[in-house]
Amino acid sequence: MVRFQLNIADGKQSYKKEIDADAMTRQLIGKSLGDELEGEVIGFDGYHFRITGGSDHAGFPMAPGIEGAMPKRILIGHRGVGYKPTRAGKRRRKRVRGAMISEDIYQINLKILKRENKAKSIEELL
Repeated sequence: MVRFQLNIADGKQSYKKEIDADAMTRQLIGKSLGDELEGEVIGFDGYHFRITGGSDHAGFPMAPGIEGAMPKRILIGHRGVGYKPTRAGKRRRKRVRGAMISEDIYQINLKILKRENKAKSIEELL
């Protein structure tokens, strides 16, 4: 059984929700970073979301621009995901996940793009 932890950003507030329903998780698998999805897919009727990031069970982040869902070791500089250098020009080889959601992903970060007028608030839906 696949289980995802959703981190939903709404301005300065964020919310967490775990989903493990087979129908919900199957619709998320195969989506990539930057894709938009309807809220009905994950139980938030009236909302539209964008996938902004995520990580696997070991904590390795999803990196934009990496094809597929497999882990890879890439050379990261000052603008990389998962690395903050202590001095300018320093680079390091880090392990990251591809930009596609698979069964190995645990955490998915979402940003609220649009909320319809008749939609309930996030607190009520949680």
